[in-house]
Amino acid sequence: MSIPKNHSQSDVDAPKRKKPIARYAIILSLWIGFIFGTSCTVIRPLEFFEIVRSFTGADRQWMERFSLFWGVAWFGVVKGWHFAEFAILTFLTARVIQWWRGGLDTKSIAIAMLVCVLFAASDEWHQTFVPDRYGTNQDVLIDSLGIIAAGIYLLRRSHKASLQSAK
Repeated sequence: MSIPKNHSQSDVDAPKRKKPIARYAIILSLWIGFIFGTSCTVIRPLEFFEIVRSFTGADRQWMERFSLFWGVAWFGVVKGWHFAEFAILTFLTARVIQWWRGGLDTKSIAIAMLVCVLFAASDEWHQTFVPDRYGTNQDVLIDSLGIIAAGIYLLRRSHKASLQSAK
């Protein structure tokens, strides 16, 4: 067998399942770092409005309307992001556990979900040490809802795959 110029014999001999894990492990690590990093920062409302104004070039009247909109919508946007970031974390964690355990079954998904809930709780606890931040049980609950949604999706997909392979 000839080896392409940009590959070595060790690349050819390496087990195929090891290659994707590096990619998913790196992405998972970066995502965890991103969550942790954003938990270390605070953007106060006036700072946020100044960022929006400078980015959009909006006038005073538009910014007054935006601040009214944001006063109503911030909860959905900010807490929706909590939901989404922990759903993504669950998918990435499940993918790494899938590789580690050799398949995606109910136990693997449950492990991924448990790891993510523990991370959500530790992230909120970590925020209690950040000036002008505070950890809340409400955020852990919202994070957990994202984890549960991702877990349900993964369980359904896993169940569907096992039914198809049984045929």
